[in-house]
Amino acid sequence: MTTGRPEDAAAVERELERIVAEAEAKLAEVRRELAERRRQDAQHAEIDRLEEHLGNATVRWEEVRSFFDDVLAQLRRGEDRDDPSG
Repeated sequence: MTTGRPEDAAAVERELERIVAEAEAKLAEVRRELAERRRQDAQHAEIDRLEEHLGNATVRWEEVRSFFDDVLAQLRRGEDRDDPSG
């Protein structure tokens, strides 16, 4: 019959706790690395779509410019009506 001494059991428990803590730290490191890679992949995907984004921005700018042209035309027509010499 073998009897374990309490100090041996305590040492084994401390070693197991150390191993678990180290494993948890490494797992957290792996998770951080995966998150960083996902972030970089998302950035690369957006860079790959840069031409599409530029195209959308250009279309929107054309719409804004057209809006301003319409506003200016309306304002100028209003000036013509308000001008007694015209």
